[in-house]
Amino acid sequence: MSDAPTSPLAHEEPETPIRVLVADDHPAVRAGLVALLEADPSTEVVAQADDGDAAVRHARAQRPDVALTDVRMPGATGIEITPALRGTGARVLVISAFDLDSYVLGALAAGADGYLVKTEEPRRILEAVHAVASGDAILSPAALRAVVAALRSVTPRDAPARDEPAPTPGPPPGVELTRREGEVLRLLADGMSNQQIARELVVEVTTVKTHITHVLSKLQVESRVQAALWWQRHRG
Repeated sequence: MSDAPTSPLAHEEPETPIRVLVADDHPAVRAGLVALLEADPSTEVVAQADDGDAAVRHARAQRPDVALTDVRMPGATGIEITPALRGTGARVLVISAFDLDSYVLGALAAGADGYLVKTEEPRRILEAVHAVASGDAILSPAALRAVVAALRSVTPRDAPARDEPAPTPGPPPGVELTRREGEVLRLLADGMSNQQIARELVVEVTTVKTHITHVLSKLQVESRVQAALWWQRHRG
């Protein structure tokens, strides 16, 4: 497994265990993820699914904090079910054996809060679950490379190929961020966690979360990752 993850993200220790849904159609992989999560006293697996439709049903019934889902599954894919999973209030962490650009960008465009490849160290997967549960975003190095490559290559004239995800949308008309919202977005795009941003700006974590909520609404995006991509493309 790779031992070169992105910089660790600090996370807030939950007062109660993080409730996780695990969706993967490979029994051995799913069992490994479940065992990893159940060995951590701060996480609790509340449901398992072996296809996309089952994942959505379980998410609606159990209301997990985090949905850990594979990209390629029978029926609806992990990308296709991401909006429905987010609709239940869950943060979505996609984990896949594939680091193909179309999968990475498709997952992020659908609103995923993070994307990992299955070659990550187990500790990194746990860190990622904690990070997205606390409102942060996370990308494996391979996923980050795909995003950077896409940002460098996509031009306004480019059109996505059939069955490929559309590029990150341009700035919504009339976007006006306050000075502090712009600061928070810049630090978020630099990969800082909520706690790190709070320390940098000398404010409370709850204040940072409020600013991020406003930023997401103004940019008309679903996740921190999408907001970071917007910044890198339009303001970075």
